[in-house]
Amino acid sequence: MRIVRGFCRVIFALTFILSGVLKLLDPVGTGLIVKEYLDFMHLDFLESASVVLGIALATTEFTIGICVLDGLRLKIVAWAALILQAVFTLLTLYLMLFNPISDCGCFGEAIHLTNTQTFLKNVVLLALAVVIFLGRKRASRVAWPGLEWAFIGLFALLGLSVAVRALATIPQVDFTAYRVGSSLDELAQENQARFETTFLYTKDGHTEEFTLDNLPDESWTYLDSRTVQLGGSTKMAQVDFTLEQMEGPVLAVSVHHPDALNTENKDRIERFCKAALMQGQEVLRYGPTEEYETADWKSLLTLNRSNGGAVYFNDGVVVAKWANSELPKVDLEAVLHEDPDVLILKQRIREQLYVSILVAGVLVMLVLLRVLCKLLIRYR
Repeated sequence: MRIVRGFCRVIFALTFILSGVLKLLDPVGTGLIVKEYLDFMHLDFLESASVVLGIALATTEFTIGICVLDGLRLKIVAWAALILQAVFTLLTLYLMLFNPISDCGCFGEAIHLTNTQTFLKNVVLLALAVVIFLGRKRASRVAWPGLEWAFIGLFALLGLSVAVRALATIPQVDFTAYRVGSSLDELAQENQARFETTFLYTKDGHTEEFTLDNLPDESWTYLDSRTVQLGGSTKMAQVDFTLEQMEGPVLAVSVHHPDALNTENKDRIERFCKAALMQGQEVLRYGPTEEYETADWKSLLTLNRSNGGAVYFNDGVVVAKWANSELPKVDLEAVLHEDPDVLILKQRIREQLYVSILVAGVLVMLVLLRVLCKLLIRYR
């Protein structure tokens, strides 16, 4: 039974840690998911705090996962894990039955599940949470209560630091449709909805389906037609940014909330645009109002999480992204003369390095926690 409880703890903990980290890596995207939940629950007055609520939820998930994995304050954390998972399960049951939103956002933009898949996942996690809860009294203390709470606070701060870093610039690991290396042409082909229409005919009491290219002769009687979606989406991911606009090297500045830009933000944009024009590069400015190339604000947020950030396209391929705060540091001359494939590769390496450092940091902290606790208990 001890092995079963240990297995349940590991699976539950890793799922919560993964869910929390993926949302913390992209707090703006998490805020959009929370906003959708607030909308269908008629809690519109909380929409302005959607990003903060998203970060709080993701930090809680990450911290509970760490606590369950390492046994920190497990008698208390087991209650929190059970209650939170029960709420998730009931909420996703509602999503499965009524489908108010199409994606629960459990794993941010990185992993997309249907509402049915999400509910089934949560049922399994709820069962694991029950096992953890029932075995909470058998859990041994890791260290003194005060020290355990200190470690919990340390891990919570680590999670918060990931979100704050992403808010200050842009996500260090991008899972959006417009991540570096994405091609607008490929996005159009992948996301364009594809349909097939079949026709129902009857003859001598027998009903059969036919395609448009294989219609029956006149001896058959037409009954009905059916159209089914074979794939793709009716809402193309790149509907606002066409390939024709992005031919050749193009710098696109996106502003999704013009009113939120202060003088410093605007000055950065102006200096960046002037520097680009001096290099002979085309600059497009996208925004939700008429003073810009008009685009939907959600599409602008998908293009660049930073309000007033910039994206470098080359023949419709996303080559580089910068937050508004990073614009003064961009060496445009070097960037525009660099091979686009090399720039994309460098970004991929940076993302992998960031994930590696983050995972290594968490593992080192967990190991140090155990070693330190054993030493303190031995020499107390």
